[in-house]
Amino acid sequence: MASRRTAILWLTVALALGLGLKKLEAQKLLTDMLPIAQSWKEESPLAAAVAALVLVVAWILSLLPLTPLEVTIGFVFGMRVGYVIVFVGKVIGCTAAFFLGRTLLHDWAQRQFGKNELLGAIDLAVRKEPYRICFVMRLAYIPISLKNFGLALVSVDTQVYMVSLFCVELFNSSVLVAIGSTAQDFGSLISGKEPKSPLQLAVMSLGCLCLVGLLVYLSVATRRALQEVRKAA
Repeated sequence: MASRRTAILWLTVALALGLGLKKLEAQKLLTDMLPIAQSWKEESPLAAAVAALVLVVAWILSLLPLTPLEVTIGFVFGMRVGYVIVFVGKVIGCTAAFFLGRTLLHDWAQRQFGKNELLGAIDLAVRKEPYRICFVMRLAYIPISLKNFGLALVSVDTQVYMVSLFCVELFNSSVLVAIGSTAQDFGSLISGKEPKSPLQLAVMSLGCLCLVGLLVYLSVATRRALQEVRKAA
C-alpha cells in the first residue's frame, strides 16, 4: 500500500513536469491528491514532506499557478512544516528556473517572455537600481514565471536575484501556508470561496500596491533612460 502511494505521488510530480506549458486543472489535481497526501503524511511524514518539496519545485518549473499548492501544503502539514517545505521548494524551484532561463531554456524563455513590455522596462531600470527593482518585482502581483524565467532575460546580477528571492520568500512563503493551516474546509479553500482573513487582504493589498508602484517607477525610469540614450546619440 505504501509503495503504491509513493508511486502515485511520484507520478504526479512527473506529470507536472511533463505537461510543461499545457493547461492543467490544478484544483482538481490537488483535490484528488489530498487523501493520499494526508494518509502518507500519517505513515511516513518525512517522505511525504520531501515529496511535497519536490512537487513545489516541479510546479514552479511547469509554470503552474503556485497559490493553490501553497495553501494545500499548509492545510496538510500545518504552519511550521508547511512553511519549511514551501520556502525551501520555492528557493530551489525559482533558482532552477532562473538558471535554466539563462542556459538550457534561454531560447524558449526568449520566445515566451522576450516580447513582454514590462521586461523591457525592467531591463533598463534594473541596471541603475537592481536591488530595489528585484525586491519590488518579487512582491508585486505578477506571474511567478515572469519573476524567474523573465528576470533571467534581463541584466540582473545573479547575486541580486538570489538576495531578493531569499529575503522576500522568507515573508511570502508564510502567508499562504498560514491561510491553509487555519482553513476549516479544503473545498472552499482551494476554490477561493473561503472568506479572506485580514492578513490575506493585507498581503493582497501590498502586492497590488507594489505592482502599481513598480509600473509607475518603471515608466519614469524608462523615460529617463530613453532621454539619456538620445542625448548620448
